[in-house]
Amino acid sequence: MKSIGKKANRTTAPPAGNTTSIPDLFAMPISAWLQQTNAGIMVNNEKYQCIWVNDVLKQHIGDIIPYKAAWSTVINILAPLLADPEAFKKQLRTLRKDKKPWFGWELPFADGHYREVTHLPLFEGSQFMGSIWQIVDITRRRSVEDAIRWNEEKFRSVLNNLNAAMCETDLEGKITRVYESFCRLSGYKEEELIGKNITEVFVPAEKRTFARALRKKRLNDNVPLLYDLEVVLKDGSRRWVLCSSTNVYDRNGHITGGAAVHMDITRQKVLQQDLENARAAAEEARQAQKEFLASMSHEIRTPLNAIIGMAHLLEETQLDNQQKEYINLLKHSSGILLGIVSDILDISRIEAGELQVNQREFHLRELIQSLRHTFELKLGRRPVKITAELDPAINTWLIGDNMLLNQILLNLLGNAEKFTTEGQIAIRVQQESWLNNKMWISFRVCDTGIGIKKDKLEHIFRNYKQAEGDIREKYGGTGLGLAIAKQLVELQGGTIVVDDVPGFQTAFCFTLPFMDTGKPLAAGNRNTGRKLQQRTFENANILVVEDNQMNLRYIMSLLQKYKINYNVATNGPDAIYFLESRQYDLILMDIRIPGMNGLELAQKIRADENLPNVATPVIATTAVAMESTATMAREAGISDILTKPYTPDQLLQLFNKYLNEDETEIIMEEVQNISGYDFNPDLNVQFLNGLYENNISYAADLFEIFIRIIKDEMAKVGEQLEKSDWTTMKFNLHKLKPNFAMVGLTWITEKIQTLEGILVTDQDQRKDEITRLYNEIVSEMNKYYPIVNEEYEKMRKFIETNGL
Repeated sequence: MKSIGKKANRTTAPPAGNTTSIPDLFAMPISAWLQQTNAGIMVNNEKYQCIWVNDVLKQHIGDIIPYKAAWSTVINILAPLLADPEAFKKQLRTLRKDKKPWFGWELPFADGHYREVTHLPLFEGSQFMGSIWQIVDITRRRSVEDAIRWNEEKFRSVLNNLNAAMCETDLEGKITRVYESFCRLSGYKEEELIGKNITEVFVPAEKRTFARALRKKRLNDNVPLLYDLEVVLKDGSRRWVLCSSTNVYDRNGHITGGAAVHMDITRQKVLQQDLENARAAAEEARQAQKEFLASMSHEIRTPLNAIIGMAHLLEETQLDNQQKEYINLLKHSSGILLGIVSDILDISRIEAGELQVNQREFHLRELIQSLRHTFELKLGRRPVKITAELDPAINTWLIGDNMLLNQILLNLLGNAEKFTTEGQIAIRVQQESWLNNKMWISFRVCDTGIGIKKDKLEHIFRNYKQAEGDIREKYGGTGLGLAIAKQLVELQGGTIVVDDVPGFQTAFCFTLPFMDTGKPLAAGNRNTGRKLQQRTFENANILVVEDNQMNLRYIMSLLQKYKINYNVATNGPDAIYFLESRQYDLILMDIRIPGMNGLELAQKIRADENLPNVATPVIATTAVAMESTATMAREAGISDILTKPYTPDQLLQLFNKYLNEDETEIIMEEVQNISGYDFNPDLNVQFLNGLYENNISYAADLFEIFIRIIKDEMAKVGEQLEKSDWTTMKFNLHKLKPNFAMVGLTWITEKIQTLEGILVTDQDQRKDEITRLYNEIVSEMNKYYPIVNEEYEKMRKFIETNGL
């Protein structure tokens, strides 16, 4: 390519006064740049004839411009390539005429591409020497820009048309930008809002401090916020908005202000308030219903009691046949009325949440046989046989709410008796499974009565509903019996369904969980590790108040071993039930029990001289070996304290002290390891031998419970540590402390004792120390957990091998 200009090759002298020489780069011909650029280049001479086109431009448009083509020819060649040829021609003529630079001319081509054109006229002095045209393909850039522009328009359209009003503010809360939707919600125009403080304009005076605190929190904590707030609009009306606000940043990540989306939730707020008012009204109505039912119960039961009583007295007098018929009718009708009143009161108590599950020890076989006998008498001479089948595997005393179970079975059996005119009613009880240390038992009540249509099954458990419309007229009833049964079952964590049992028209099946005491229904002989040479306490009666599974299993095994009669209560209300209904020789009670503090229970025992156990010795078991605990226990009327973990020797000494009337000392032989089993030396062997004597079966039971529960329970303690829930953490540690000693990890028990002491005061200031000690305990537990697990497996094999 030839150089352009007559003096293109001459060296230009530096400007006057500039002592620095011009770099060599400036002396290079312009052709060097033209040939190296990635842009398309066309060069015109002073007559605007095309004298050179580089290869890049040829790749874009093809080799279609002849050498020294006239300007009009160039225009006619290029114009058809453009999307708007006429506008292109007009602009080229203008550029030639004006001979002025032109930058950033974006041209849409017919093939969909965009190219940016730059026109650079060249002058030497005042003489026009030609021009350079630079053409760059900007299609990709335009596509990105169009996409960004389209997204912005879409975003703006969405914001403007949704019920979401958006605005932007600076660091001081002054409005910097508003969208149409915000103007529509507020009633203001954009020019009325820009520069105004959003809090001063929209937030009621009584809420402004709260709004400023929210903005301060968003900026200082650098967090997005979601909150609802009442605002004032231009017309003075108030609306509730749900506001989602976040910070806005510059390119360097510095906060420059905030952006917030406001949604009008006034209707939801009104609905929420209506619901709250309705809830309050319903609560008032429920309370009124409760008071009415209580009054009705008193007003109806009082005369009804006299009616039923007098009917029984009349039945014992000399009556003729007609009078006997009248009496039977009177008794039957009064019994129905009493049942209706009881059902209505029961369902109201359940719905009000006033019915609670009270766990107590009971004899399931006796309960079932008692119900069977009751309904045998009720059936009289009707051709209906009632049978009861109880799984032989259920041969121990259970812990559960026998009163609720009795009511469920009464309702189901009453239903069966009402609808069965002949045939059979069967009670079937079966042990289903073990889950979470609970025995799940299924109960089936079957009958050969009228049955229930399958399309009516969904109605029978509803309040005041019966399967058929004519049932109430023919058989009577309120439609509450099954509803009550279902809710009582679910209250105890069970389920009830209608089952298909061959040979029966109807079968209701429900499943409930119970704790197994391990105490056999018929007492058997046990080999003891110690021989009591003077007495065995066989006639003593003890109440055990304990909720910890491992402690309970341990105590029950010892009491069975010493042939002591006992009852078990797992909470305060159950303990009161036992204490008010029977006399005990001794009360063995944990100081911390659900439902009532052990000290409060002891005070209640001692407070009423009319109660049967006001003078009964009370032994408190506790894992808190502190003098203050002993002092409080003595002031509450507790006779003695047994510190956990305790050995059989320690418990026997207390039994001798309080159950041996002639106060002669019980002489016992020293414990000898005659079982042949040796504990792992990594555990506290001496303590374990004293604790379990030669009873490896009981040791295995407690080791199994420890393995199953300890990690989960310590994890819960860790969660309480994270939440700084010191009271709950201290309570749970207190419960877990004896468990470690019972598997021979006595040093961990001592560490927990230390941690308990720290948890008494200044916990927040000592959180690091608490965390360190907790982590040490968990680390020790994890270290010895495999050893305890191996020890348990070893004990199981030893038991199987020796037939224990």
